[in-house]
Amino acid sequence: MPIPSRVLGAGVDSLKTVSICGDGVSTLSSAGTSAGDATTITYVYTNVSTVTAGSGVRLPPAEMGATVIVKNSGANPLTVYPNSGNTINNAGFGTINTDCSALFFAVSNTLWEELQGFGRSVPILHYGAFSDTTIQTAASIDTAYGMVFDTTDSSNGVSVGSPTSRLVVDNQGVYNVQFSAQLDKTSGGTGNVYIWLRKNGTNVANTATTIAIQGTAARTVAAWNFIIQLEPTNYVELMWATDDTGVRILSATATSVWPAIPSIICTITQVNNV
Repeated sequence: MPIPSRVLGAGVDSLKTVSICGDGVSTLSSAGTSAGDATTITYVYTNVSTVTAGSGVRLPPAEMGATVIVKNSGANPLTVYPNSGNTINNAGFGTINTDCSALFFAVSNTLWEELQGFGRSVPILHYGAFSDTTIQTAASIDTAYGMVFDTTDSSNGVSVGSPTSRLVVDNQGVYNVQFSAQLDKTSGGTGNVYIWLRKNGTNVANTATTIAIQGTAARTVAAWNFIIQLEPTNYVELMWATDDTGVRILSATATSVWPAIPSIICTITQVNNV
């Protein structure tokens, strides 16, 4: 990358030096909550020094070969919107976490790709561990219910939302959603349980699994994981349904020998931030 002082020292005038090296601004405030009212970026290098919660900046129109570098020095994650008719990573927007930088490069006249780096003080990955101490039941057969949580065991950037079946992330990235549910049956016969993942209120395709549980006091544990891309404020829900209301998700109190048994345990771990 050319260094401006050396280019100027070689006898190139200031306007041409800017064209070669790019220009920059050390202080800029984000604004708005959409591409229409976000602060417009007009420099090659931009330090966004003030970032209010939920606010953002907008990239210039994409031109193939162009690069834009943005640093978030503010107190909140920074939303980066593309210009009208453009996309970032084929999505609606990007996010730069606090004390992080991102390089946006235009691979066409309509598409920006994003590479993000971190400051030393930033926790790179976010996570949450949640559980529930109540017995969860199905009032009706063949009806979708969200597994709920009443306990946050550990959390950094992931939280229980409202309703409490929602697990909400603060930062974009790919997340591993892993759970275990203690299934129990209170009556004879065979009951089928269906478990799947929802994202932002919509069922995620090809995520359902069925388990058959047979006999009074029969118990089994449903446990597996999902990998899913999430954006800031996105949420996931673990959904379940059954064809037998005698099936429930069991919890039990601690004894002198073993600890309490939560009805549901779920951990959400960010595996990357793009």
